[in-house]
Amino acid sequence: MQAAHRVLVDLGQVLASFHDCIVLVGGWVPDLLIPDAEPRHIGSIDVDLALDATRLDDGRYAELLQLLLVTGRYRKGDKSFQLVTDVPLGDGETAVRVEVEFVAPSEVRMQKNNPKLVADFRVLQFPACEAAFQAPVDQEIAGKMISGAENHVRLRVASLPDFAIMKAHAIGARDKPKDVYDLCYCLDTYPGGIGALADEWRRRRHEPLIAEAMRILGQKFASVEHYGPRQLAVFHDAQGADLDAIHVRRAYELVQKLLSSV
Repeated sequence: MQAAHRVLVDLGQVLASFHDCIVLVGGWVPDLLIPDAEPRHIGSIDVDLALDATRLDDGRYAELLQLLLVTGRYRKGDKSFQLVTDVPLGDGETAVRVEVEFVAPSEVRMQKNNPKLVADFRVLQFPACEAAFQAPVDQEIAGKMISGAENHVRLRVASLPDFAIMKAHAIGARDKPKDVYDLCYCLDTYPGGIGALADEWRRRRHEPLIAEAMRILGQKFASVEHYGPRQLAVFHDAQGADLDAIHVRRAYELVQKLLSSV
């Protein structure tokens, strides 16, 4: 987590000229937007950036990648939509590898560079990524860069209502227990309570992404025996039936409260 936070600060500096083109999504959103919640969100060990293709025309997409590559700190990862970097923490241990993944809405096409800057590199297209650009929050982030230099940078971060939309879609599209943890954490700690989030979703209920998010959650969290609640128990790995039951019940109740309130 410490290494990934350094990458956040590093990216904010390197991509400062692309501030209006990128939005931070993924597991860092609740950590940054609900910093005073208890217990603290666990953060993330990687960084996910949503790219606004409408602002990355006229070669700006290639320029964004070039800015990262010329630092010498970033290189292509194991996945086609991923760059990686090694972060030395100065603790005498091996540098920590952090993945930076790039996503974009499914209906857009990123302008390609010819020849390609990174062989076989492509942005991962995820339909619900569109939500990230609805109402991003401008956030100041302080801390060390990869180099160890202290810095203050700004990044746009997906709003909590839109983060919840994306997490609902992710729960329906892959098998990753942390998606349920992230969603339930936001429901549990949302400023103003679940009712405030429900009010926001209700106001925008005509949006296809919200309608689909509600359908997915209704299906995956239909009972305590269903996939969604059980994923929270898998994530916590409590190794005890009683604790598992507590996590399962909590996940079910949080999501049902959201759905009934909307």
